[in-house]
Formats: sequence, C-alpha cells, structure tokens
Amino acid sequence: MGDIILQCSGSNPGAVLSGNLSIFLPVSVTNRVDSNSNNLTHDAILSVDFGSGFVPTGIAGQITNQIIAFNGLSINVPSSGKMNIRVSNIRAAVNQLGAVAPHPIQAQLLFSSTSSIPLDQSQLVVAYAQTGFFTSLYDRGITCTGSPLPSTVNLANLFAAGTAFASTRVTEGFGDAFQPRSTGDDNGTRFLIHYSGFPANTHLYLPDAVAGSDALTPTAGGDLGLPQQAGQYLPGSGTLLLVRVLGAGSDGAGGNLAPLPGNSAGSGPLTLNSAGEVPLASGSGYAVYEVVDANPAAQETAQFPTFFGISNITAPAVAQESISLAPASTVGIASPTAPVPRFVALPPPSDCSLLGDCGAAYFPKLSVVTSSVIQLAAVAGGDQTGHAGVIPIKNVGGGLMNWTATVTYQSGSGWLHLDNTSGQNSGTIIVTASGKGLAAGVYQANILIDAGPLAGSFTVPATLTVTPAPPPPPPPPPPPPPTTPSVVVSKVVNAATYEVTPLVGGSLGTVMGSHLAGKNVSVTFDGSPANLIYTSDTQINLQVPDVGSKTSASLVVTVDGTSSLPQTVMLAPAWPSVFANGILNQDDSVNGAGAGASPGSILQIFATGIPTSATVSVAIAGRKDLVPLYAGPAPTVPGVQQVNVAVPDDLAASLTQLVICAVTGGQQYCSAGSSLVIQ
Repeated sequence: MGDIILQCSGSNPGAVLSGNLSIFLPVSVTNRVDSNSNNLTHDAILSVDFGSGFVPTGIAGQITNQIIAFNGLSINVPSSGKMNIRVSNIRAAVNQLGAVAPHPIQAQLLFSSTSSIPLDQSQLVVAYAQTGFFTSLYDRGITCTGSPLPSTVNLANLFAAGTAFASTRVTEGFGDAFQPRSTGDDNGTRFLIHYSGFPANTHLYLPDAVAGSDALTPTAGGDLGLPQQAGQYLPGSGTLLLVRVLGAGSDGAGGNLAPLPGNSAGSGPLTLNSAGEVPLASGSGYAVYEVVDANPAAQETAQFPTFFGISNITAPAVAQESISLAPASTVGIASPTAPVPRFVALPPPSDCSLLGDCGAAYFPKLSVVTSSVIQLAAVAGGDQTGHAGVIPIKNVGGGLMNWTATVTYQSGSGWLHLDNTSGQNSGTIIVTASGKGLAAGVYQANILIDAGPLAGSFTVPATLTVTPAPPPPPPPPPPPPPTTPSVVVSKVVNAATYEVTPLVGGSLGTVMGSHLAGKNVSVTFDGSPANLIYTSDTQINLQVPDVGSKTSASLVVTVDGTSSLPQTVMLAPAWPSVFANGILNQDDSVNGAGAGASPGSILQIFATGIPTSATVSVAIAGRKDLVPLYAGPAPTVPGVQQVNVAVPDDLAASLTQLVICAVTGGQQYCSAGSSLVIQ
C-alpha cells in the first residue's frame, strides 16, 4: 500500500497527542508479524516529522484480519504546533479482490482518543490493484530421433548442437512491476517455472542469467521474434536482468542467486552464456528466476529458452510448463514466517497484446474448415439417423498448438457427443448425436474449438432435428401436493439476552418458533419489514425496523406465502442489553475468570438496544455516570452497538457488576447487571 500521511495542526505546543490510530482495509493485512507477539508487527512503520524529516516511532502495529492499529500513541506537539504522521509499508492480500482492472483500494482511518481530534479525510485511496505480469509460452514438438546435447553445456554450444528448446517470455504490465530486491524484502520479483510430463531420460537446461529487452543484447532463442543470441548485460545499467535462484523451494522461496560471469577486462558488458540443469524427478521439476536489475521507467520484457536433451523417444508424451510469480503461497494473512513479498500461484494472461505480436507467424494459429452448421438427425427417445458431422482442425502458424473442444447447449443438454475433445496441431473431431431424453423438435448447440489466446478459437454451430417417436403409455397420476406446514411463532426475545424484553428500532431481536425457514422469508412489525440477519427452521435473527414512537407492534412471519398468527411485541425508545461474552478487555480477550480487566484499561462492550441519539453512561462497581470513550455502531455488525469505557484507576480486584444506561426522550433506560472481573 502507499504511504498514509496525516498533517496535524491546531494543537498547543507542548501538548501530548495520545490515542489509537486504526486503519481498515477491504482485504487482509499481510505484514510479517513478530514471533510470539500476538500479531504485532514492526514491518509496517509509523513515523513522525516535526519539521526535519520523518523518524520512526518504534510503535508496533496490531493486526486483526483487515485492520492494523497503532495503539498507545503519545506524541509531544512541537513549538510550531504542527507535525506530520506517516504510516508506510502496509502489505495486503490484494488477490482477495479477484481479477479486476486497475482498481482503487480505499482505507478507512479512525483515530480514537479521550479528546476530540477530527480527521478531515478519514477515507482515502492507498493503492491501485492492477495486473503486473504477462507471459507467452512457446510450444515445441520433438521428433522420435530425440534432441542432442553438446559435450560442454552453454548457450552457444546448445544453439550450435541443434538442441531442441521452447521459449518463455515474461512482460511487465506496467513500468515498475518487475522490481529488484528492496530493503525489508526477502527477494526481488521472482518467477516460478514448473515442468511436468517429461520422459525419464530427459535433461532440461536454462540460462543462468537472462538479459531483458533493453539490455545491450537481449537473451533470445530465436523463436519469439528476436534473433538467436546469448544476452549481454552492462552491470549497473538499470536494465532488466533475471538471474536463476539455486536451491529455492518448490514454492520459489529461499535459495541463492547463481553467480554472474566475470569479465576479463574488469569492467564493461557481461556475456550471459552459461546454462544450468533443471533437476527432474519422475519427469517433473521447477526453476526460479529473480529480477536483479530493472528500469522502473520502462515497460520491459525478457525471454529465455528451455533446452530439452533426450537421446531417443520410445513413446509419445506431452510435457507441460507453467509459470507464476513467486514465492507462491496460500498464506493470505499476517504471518511470522511466510515470505515477503508473496503471491498466489495464478496463470498470467498473454502478453502478445502488450507487445503487438498476437498475429505473428511464429505463434500457432487455429484453422477450422467446415460447413457453416453441422446438421444432425435423431428419433425422439432413440438413436441418431443419418450421417455424423466432421470438424477438421489445423495449425497454420508456427510452434505447437494444443486445442480443446467443448459443447455449450442453447436447447436441451447432453445430446451431442465428440469423439475427440483435445489434441495437438492437426486433428479431426467426429460429431454424433442422440435423441434419448428429447422430445420432437429442433435443438441447437455450439462447439467451441479453443487453442488458447495466441492461436485463437473457433465456434462451430450444430443443429439436431428430432422426429416424433411412438407415444409412450400415459403416466400415472401425480401425487397430491404436499401439505404446507404452519408457521408458528412461540416467542420474540432480545437477541443479546434471549429474554422477553421490549425491542428497540434499529437493534436486534430473535424470533423463536417452528417452520421459520424457506426460500422466501419476511418478518414485519405493523407491516414494516425487518432486516433479516439469520434464518433457520426454529430461529430468526433480525434488525427491528423504525416504527416511530409506538409502544407495541404486531409481528408477522411469512414463509413462502404462509404467514404466522400476529404476535404482539412490546417496543421501547431504548433498552440496553449486553451480549453474553460481550465485554472484551483492552487486549481483545473476553473478560472473565482468569482474564480480568486492569484498573485504567479500556473495556469494549457490545450491546443492542441503544439508539444512536441516546446519551450513554456506564456504571462499574457502583461508580455511576462513567463517560464512554466511544459509544456508537459496532463496525460491520448491523444492529450491534459498541461502548468503549475506561475502568476506574482505583478499583480493587473483585468480581463486580457493569451496567450501561441510555437516556433518550428525557427518560433513562439501564441494562441488567453484567458480571465483570477486575484483576
């Protein structure tokens, strides 16, 4: 995420700015947390600038899912009365937003303090999510005679020996998407290449280092538009350079960079001619490249050949290659051990549209020559009559074309059969049909031949004409419709205490009964619909609608068109009720035996029945009229109110009572006492 800077002014010199700064994101915070620290992190940094530059405060961030909070701020206001606060290096699981176009990520800021400190802009954009990695994988076939290896393996000798290879191209989605390692990172941008399906006697080789598109000489195999050549890289030139990582794990983490070649002159460009083997086990293996240098102002690309050494081929085989950003990880939350940065292993989109070569001759190109529509015929409930359909498939471009065939039905389903649903380069699909399960009529479907984003796709329409068959015997009469069960409301209770109490508009209530679940469920209070939060056969949790100043209302539950008998529900302007286990200590633990609150600490109380317009106070151990630090809606939980209050400093350890009172319309309403442990 980008830096968040708060420009503070209007304070008296010498005053102390104290409180908690919380930042809410739409996705999980993924910073590295300290070991055994209850999700505290020093990876995200809070700094203060009094006029001579930002200085880190050392305050750790507390991570809770999508929230990072810097608690216990205590900053002395300088003589100028002005200062800046910066939060930097927040990391987040942006993949949780899904595959989206450049998309703004907004953060919500909350500064909680005993004094009123307004934030002029509490919601702001902190990042833009966009795709940063595109690729092209070039397919290649190997003849039965195999692919020779030179006695000394390097790029020049591999090219000269005619060793078979297939190139992989990686391209940035924007100028600085590929980044070398930065301070605090475990690695720079990495690429994890997986190989599978190779015969047992195969040896794979990759360049140890790859010069990118803006290098002195880009590395290229000659099959993706550039001449065949080993790359040349000028150290420190700020051009894209990929270096293999040796000893990395299968997720792409760890390991060490392969050494770069020396230069006999001591300076000048390096010729990147060395190559190393990719270890294979049971025909599978992986390799990792890391970005060591790059130009942040240019959109760069790089390509590297994978060489296949195999003495002979005794049986056909199809090997596969895939590539993703690395380290690949399934850890989408803050972690003390997961690598930084880390990525979800997803296949990247094609880069040919970025580079303008989607139609180049070196890429495969699908050609399907057939009649405009495949016409088939069958008898209703029986087999096909007449001829089958034929779809010839060809690769009229370069490389190796893998294709698949799938059927999408416009009418009916399951009546079409393809004898071949995948293949390579040229092939033929025989199309047949069946009238089983179909009535007389005309049915339509589309057959999609998909050869990937480079080779393209082609849709072949198919039509099946089904003629009538002898009518079947009449079916038995249908059974009588099932009896609709009665909807019964046994009682309506307070959602916090599960006791029968007056309910409050905007707060939570619970309906108990039977046959309360269905496809369409509604609850009304004098005809006003309630917001349903949870439904089951015996219980409905709801948010009471605003019914004005009424002291009672008629509640009706309707399930799939069947309504309950009206039930009279008492209403009140306020009726504070604390949830069971709804009192949390300052460390977010549930208050109770063995987890008491310390004098002076902050309690978080979760309740319902408190209108937003009410004046709220708290009583602890008989200490009445304690003023909350915060009293209002609980974040993201409709109908629940949160009250934050400080425990009096002089209370002794005890098991005591806590009461919340709300004053509205000149009348005070107080909750039943809730047990509170003071330690």
